[in-house]
Amino acid sequence: MEIDGEDAAGSEDLLEVETSDVRLPSARHGQRLTIPAKVFKPKLAKTAGRAPAVLMMHGSGGLTKMPGKKQKQLNQDPCSPELEDQYQRWGEELAQRGYVVLMPSSYSARGFCDMHVDKERIPNTFDERPEAILSRLYDMDVAARYLCEMDEVDCDRMGVMGFSHGATMAMLALHWQMDHALDYYRKHSPDREEIDFEMRDLSGQQPRFKVGIAYYPGCGTDGFLPRETDDGADIHNKYFPSADLYVLHASRDDLARICTVDSSVKNATGEREIQSAQVAAERGVDDTYHIEVYPEAGHGFDSDEKEINEPGNPSAAAHARKLALQQLYTHLN
Repeated sequence: MEIDGEDAAGSEDLLEVETSDVRLPSARHGQRLTIPAKVFKPKLAKTAGRAPAVLMMHGSGGLTKMPGKKQKQLNQDPCSPELEDQYQRWGEELAQRGYVVLMPSSYSARGFCDMHVDKERIPNTFDERPEAILSRLYDMDVAARYLCEMDEVDCDRMGVMGFSHGATMAMLALHWQMDHALDYYRKHSPDREEIDFEMRDLSGQQPRFKVGIAYYPGCGTDGFLPRETDDGADIHNKYFPSADLYVLHASRDDLARICTVDSSVKNATGEREIQSAQVAAERGVDDTYHIEVYPEAGHGFDSDEKEINEPGNPSAAAHARKLALQQLYTHLN
């Protein structure tokens, strides 16, 4: 995928950044949970008008770092208040470029920090993959509405961005703009009776995202989307993003198999890429599913979580960053 210009987001001067901690209200959450979140926003003059915004979903390593020994001894919050470096960088950079960024912390809201190293504290309402996806759909629902209603935000210029499990959530957010995946799961998944909480409706009041950026998602989505690509499968259930989606993946990442037909990915089946093309052809519209596969790169190629992911790939990370910035700029400015 070609990237125009030296800096994909434009050459405007970088802005000063304000950060704050907010709590997304339980009364508006499908599970009646209060969700802590981090906000990054540019310091804008009062005459500057409302800004574009990005909802950012963290991966399975969580939004914040694990607590230090002293914090554990004091039995304080389950997680450190310090963001993982990856999210701190993105929050600051996007706010410097004029975006308001909201990052909900799905895990600390449920009493743990990291799905990989904090397993003993994961509640039984979140310990299965379908439960985690459904729970985070509720998180996105309340977070998107909260972001849309912020005084500084232009709700008509909102994007969604995610990493790993958060990228899967970003993909589902664009699939018929969030509700469709839940409806499909309720009707078709054989595992739906095993969900340990009531599957309430989403609000139906979410803003419509204009673009999505998905860094190395898993595309199987654990029963929330079908994988059939044959002509007899219902076209209305096949995956199709309702706004431009840019999937940034890696050839050595096993999660890429269902996302792409790219021959550099071992055993690629590419159901999502195929489905989106089929839906576009059936409807006579442009295919909004775009994917970039980086050779010799692995899962988390841009992150710092070396204990979970492969060592980073600087070339892939640099290209992906420019592409992400370019598409956010193109669609939201």
